[in-house]
Amino acid sequence: APRAWYDRLSNFLFDKGFSQEKINTTLFTKTKNEDMLIVQINVDDIIFGATNEILCKEFAKDMQVEFEMSMMGELNYFIGLQIKQTKDEIHLNQTKYIKDLLKRFEKESSNPAVTPMST
Repeated sequence: APRAWYDRLSNFLFDKGFSQEKINTTLFTKTKNEDMLIVQINVDDIIFGATNEILCKEFAKDMQVEFEMSMMGELNYFIGLQIKQTKDEIHLNQTKYIKDLLKRFEKESSNPAVTPMST
């Protein structure tokens, strides 16, 4: 079933003019004039972004017509990464992932150690 889903989705993207990246075959891109739309697939999660908000809205509409899909809004967490977006910057961290690992291995009370590099 996952392979059939991926094939259906990738064929849909090809029909919409997307190109598949050669190294990361779950990454699709589409350029329109000077703008670019990027779509990343991870199992049944899809994240996308563009240099032009209109491209994002058109893509979301196309996807909702073709597939049963819910829009989750701005990306905050994806494959272990926490994402904080501002107007000018995007900040990534793995604080939640690290805390979950410490809890899983019962190391929450361990003492922190200085990392010999700048943060």
